Amino acid sequence: MHDIAQFVVQHGYAILFTAVFARQIGLPVPANLFVVAAGAIAASGKLALVPVVILAVIACVLADSAWYEAGRLRGSKVLHFIHRLTRDPDAHDRRAKLIFAKYGPPILVLAKFVPGLDLVAPPLAGTSRTSRLRFLTFETLGASLWSVAYSGLGYIFSNDLNRAAAYAGRAGWLVGALAVMGFVVYAMYRLLQRYRFKYEPCVSNTSLSLPVADVPQVVAISKTLQGFDNAD
Repeated sequence: MHDIAQFVVQHGYAILFTAVFARQIGLPVPANLFVVAAGAIAASGKLALVPVVILAVIACVLADSAWYEAGRLRGSKVLHFIHRLTRDPDAHDRRAKLIFAKYGPPILVLAKFVPGLDLVAPPLAGTSRTSRLRFLTFETLGASLWSVAYSGLGYIFSNDLNRAAAYAGRAGWLVGALAVMGFVVYAMYRLLQRYRFKYEPCVSNTSLSLPVADVPQVVAISKTLQGFDNAD
């Protein structure tokens, strides 16, 4: 981890952008550790945190947009190309398609925290003919969440990079849990609002209707992503 930090110190923002872009293209580069290291270096004042986050987001979006366009042009052939080195490419293709068909483009928000799914989600969005605007919306949200999470880890634990790296390995589980907690809190808040105004005739209950069914779905997404991670 300290070797990566020294590398980032020597080459600055350029190596950060290159590492993240390479990882999203599919090369075996530990880009999350580069982002953690950049966050730690930002804490020392040698880099600035905001440019670190912005560059990581741009690198993610550019690389994933290339996979998205490839998916639109070549369809399932792109997915099979990605899985060509796995033991059972067809099984991996089917599993990825089932996950995307069930949850759709919103899965892009958490996909970057799940090794394997992060690479196949963008071409699947292209194959499913998701609009470019919708893809870019969820892609940018996911890239921002990923970049802030890892650079924040480095910034907070700048004096203990090994500890930051250990937490980085569990970031996917943590973000999934936080997402579930956030939706549950939101659901409870809306339910309380609905109960509060239930007996007030001037307020339409229809306008306060809560898609409570979304909460179990989010829980299911988190569990599915964990299962995807473990299967790979």
